[in-house]
Amino acid sequence: MTLPLKSHKLIVDGQSVEFVKSPYVGEVFASPPKILVMHFTYGGTAASSADWFKSAANPGSSAHVVIERDGTVIQCVPFNTVAWHAGKSKFRDLVGLNHFSLGIELANWGYLQRTPDGWQTYTQKKIADPILAIHPNGNPDGSSTPIGWEGYPDIQVQSAALVARELVAHYGIDTIVGHEEISRGRKWDPGPAFDLDRFRSLVFGGRQDDTNSDFQVSATEGLNLRSGPSTSAAVLKVLPLGTSVEVLQRAEGWFLVSVLNANGQPDMSGWVNGAYLS
Repeated sequence: MTLPLKSHKLIVDGQSVEFVKSPYVGEVFASPPKILVMHFTYGGTAASSADWFKSAANPGSSAHVVIERDGTVIQCVPFNTVAWHAGKSKFRDLVGLNHFSLGIELANWGYLQRTPDGWQTYTQKKIADPILAIHPNGNPDGSSTPIGWEGYPDIQVQSAALVARELVAHYGIDTIVGHEEISRGRKWDPGPAFDLDRFRSLVFGGRQDDTNSDFQVSATEGLNLRSGPSTSAAVLKVLPLGTSVEVLQRAEGWFLVSVLNANGQPDMSGWVNGAYLS
């Protein structure tokens, strides 16, 4: 399946995808942007986020596309036009990424609040089976232990990759970053539940095993599960040889993993040196 572009809008079955026009836009890009920024909405449905992007109550934010958890795509800004999605941001020698990037928002509640009964959103909606992880930039609540993050359904990730591949083909996008990477200390999206390295591989291609997420500990003396991607981070547990893990995110040789129990269910999360997984 493809989502071709016409007049800077996505097309499916000969028709534009649902377009909810946001008034919060800038000028037409001086030259085609080469960077794609991934976000979470920190909210409920994609439709509600798209409605917010056109609301008079909105202080001024937008994104080019919002993608629902079931993969449904809503476009809010044409791809030749600056959207206000990045805010105060910096990447390499670029400052103010709105003028150099396209933005995709994924419907997702982001970081969650702990309750005696589990994890919930800031609207008190309970989220079952969240990803438990420490954000590489530090948790938004200031805590130093794993917190809950809503996961991303694979159908949503695949839909986002489909859109991104069209943007690569049409505009020459060559870089994908998370909002957290260009606004460190201010933003936490798309968060540790979204594997940016795997997503880049889905979009740009690469070795088949780059998209594999199931591994086992190969270190004979065990592998330290740490609170962050550093040898100075606290050791949460030593994982024995053969322990099964699911990789959630990769960062410069470190893997954020969920440790799987005997039933294949996530038991706890942390960072490990990826060289000792196979």
